[in-house]
Amino acid sequence: MRVLFCFLILAMLGCQDKVASSQSTIEHEESNGIVGGEDVPEDNIITRQALNFKIRYQRSPVDGVEQKPISSQCTASAIAPSVILTAAHCIISNSPPSHMILLKNNQGESISIRGTDVVVHPDYITGNKNADVALILLEQELPKDIEIMNLPEKDADLHLTQVIAAGYGRSDGRPAFPGHLGVLRTATLDVQNYVTTSTSFIVTQNQGKGFCQGDSGGPAIASIDNKTYVVGIASRTFFNPEVPAEERNLCIDRGLYINVQFYADWIQKNRLSLLTKKAVAEGTDF
Repeated sequence: MRVLFCFLILAMLGCQDKVASSQSTIEHEESNGIVGGEDVPEDNIITRQALNFKIRYQRSPVDGVEQKPISSQCTASAIAPSVILTAAHCIISNSPPSHMILLKNNQGESISIRGTDVVVHPDYITGNKNADVALILLEQELPKDIEIMNLPEKDADLHLTQVIAAGYGRSDGRPAFPGHLGVLRTATLDVQNYVTTSTSFIVTQNQGKGFCQGDSGGPAIASIDNKTYVVGIASRTFFNPEVPAEERNLCIDRGLYINVQFYADWIQKNRLSLLTKKAVAEGTDF
């Protein structure tokens, strides 16, 4: 029988939503990574390249009763000291969300930095899911040890065959299983037929490793000529709809990254716009 595969937008898959309550995500003892990847030690440079991005939504009251907020997990990367790059579907919401980067400072203390302004690609807003790109301006600069990722030149030939996937999402793509959210993990993934002029590219995840729920917006990282680049934005995965829902693994077929190279001009333009806006508001230069 011919097996049909279909997309699952990570707005439903990649940003793992959960109602803030007394319940917590239980660690799955057999899980060791981004789905088959590895936990990243605190002294690893990738902890300074992939950022823990939280989105919090305040729900409307029901029959006059205040509802607990909803918190979502995504991932991001820094492209300026106060600008992060992530997926548009992490941002789009019917209610005004609050955006926050969670990290540790040089003293090992947990801190959060709030987002103050958002730019979503206009094509995504009009329904083009291959424009799943957004930038967020932060209220203050990230710590000095956070790596500002390089963006590839629009027309450069990258010869991409592999990327490093990094994110804070689930370590198991079966919804009924605990996913161990909020821990940075990484895996090396093979790239299929990368094309400079394509809006997206595919990575294989059928070897038991790949990005999953909560990794949305996370960087596909590549080292080129001794420089570290963010070349992709985790957007969505493929799954097999013929597998019963209770057995279905959403993250072990293929994954789709938005091609940063294709959107390089838009990203650069809007990064500059956000930084200019911040500088004007503060009366400073950048």
